[in-house]
Amino acid sequence: MHIYVPLHPTTNRQLPAMASSPPFRLPLAVVLLLAIICVLLASPSCHADDLTATMTNEHEKEHQLMMMMMDRFHRWMATHNRSYASADEKLRRFEVYRSNMEFIEATNRNGSLTFKLGETPFTDLTHEEFLATYTGDVRLPPERRGMQDDSDEEDAVITTSAGYVAGAGAGRRTAAVPESVDWRKEGAVTPAKHQGQCAACWAFAAVAAIESLHKIKGGDLISLSEQELVDCDDTGEATCSKGYSDDAFLWVSKNKGIASDLIYPYVGHKESCKKQLLGVHNATVRGVVTLPENREDLIMAAVARQPVAVMFDAGDPLFQNYRGNGVYKGGTGCSTNVNHALTIVGYGTNHPDTGENYWIAKNSYGNLWGDNGFVYLAKDTADRTGVCGLAIWPTFPTIR
Repeated sequence: MHIYVPLHPTTNRQLPAMASSPPFRLPLAVVLLLAIICVLLASPSCHADDLTATMTNEHEKEHQLMMMMMDRFHRWMATHNRSYASADEKLRRFEVYRSNMEFIEATNRNGSLTFKLGETPFTDLTHEEFLATYTGDVRLPPERRGMQDDSDEEDAVITTSAGYVAGAGAGRRTAAVPESVDWRKEGAVTPAKHQGQCAACWAFAAVAAIESLHKIKGGDLISLSEQELVDCDDTGEATCSKGYSDDAFLWVSKNKGIASDLIYPYVGHKESCKKQLLGVHNATVRGVVTLPENREDLIMAAVARQPVAVMFDAGDPLFQNYRGNGVYKGGTGCSTNVNHALTIVGYGTNHPDTGENYWIAKNSYGNLWGDNGFVYLAKDTADRTGVCGLAIWPTFPTIR
C-alpha cells in the first residue's frame, strides 16, 4: 500500500512510484478518527453502516477532486503542447503538477502577495528542475566587480570594439526624466520569446535591447538572432548556461552587426558558428554602456531613452509561477545571487493593482509566463541593489 504525500515545489526528493492498489482511499488518520469518535460517544447511531457510508462519501469526493485535477492537467498539456515518453513519466509529471497547483492556490488564498501565481510552462517541473534548466550562471566574476563608479551616470563605463573607455559622458543626467515610459506602446519591443532548455537568457536580454534600439533610432522592428550569439560570441564564456549581455553587445560591435532570426534561427542549443552568415547585418551596435552599480535612478534615466539589460535572481519559487496582476517584489528565495537576465523596457508609478512604482521587464520564458511574457518588478526599493539584484550590472548598447 502506498500513501501519497504531496510535494512542495522546492523538494528535490524522488517522487514515489505509484502503487498498483486503488489510488483513491480515505486517509488512515480519518478512518481512525471516526472510529475513535464512535467509541467515545458510544452512540447508538454510530453504526458500522454509518461509518461505511461516510468513508464511501469521502472516497467519492477525493476521487472527484483527483479527476478534476487530472482534467486540468490534460488542458495544461494541450495548452503547452506537452507530451511524455511513457505513462509512468506522465503520472510522475501529474504528481508534480498537482503539488505545484496546491502551492499556487494556497499562496493565492493567503492574500499576502502583490501579484498572482498561476499555471506557467513550468508547472510540471520541481523547482530544482526549473532552476537547473531555465536559469544559468550570469554572476559577475570578481575581476569585473568594481568596474563601475557609483557617483554619477557621467562616470558610466563605455565599451567599444576598441576597448573600455571610462566616463566620456556616456550617460545623461537624470533631470527631466518622464514619470513613466513603456517602449511596447511605442512599437519598439518584439513579443516575448522562449529560450527553451538552453538557458541563454543573457543572449535574449541583449537581443531585446538591440531590437528596441534599432527601432528607436529609425529602423524597422526586427526580430534578431539569439542563436548567432550563442554559437559565435567569443568575447567571453557564451554557452547555454553562462554568458553576459555586455559581452554580447561587444561581440555585435566587433562583428559590425547581427542577423535576423529568420536568417539565423534559434534551435535551443549551442552549435558551431555559421561563419557564412556573419556578414548578414540586420542591425548594428557601436558599443556598450555599463551603468554605475546600485543606482536605480540612473537605470530610469537610461530606460527613458532605450531598454536596458539587467541581471536578476530568479531563484524564488514565486518567480517560476508568476502570472502577473501586480508587482513582483521577490520572496524569501530572492537575493543578489543573480542567475538570470531580463530587459527593462519601461517603468511607471502607481501600478493599477498595487499603487506602487514598478519596472516593466521582458523575460525569455514565452508569452504563457507572466503577463504575456513580461513581469512588473518593484522599483525604488529600500535595497540599493534593487529587487532581486537588478541594479547590480545594468548595461545597454549604443549605435552612435
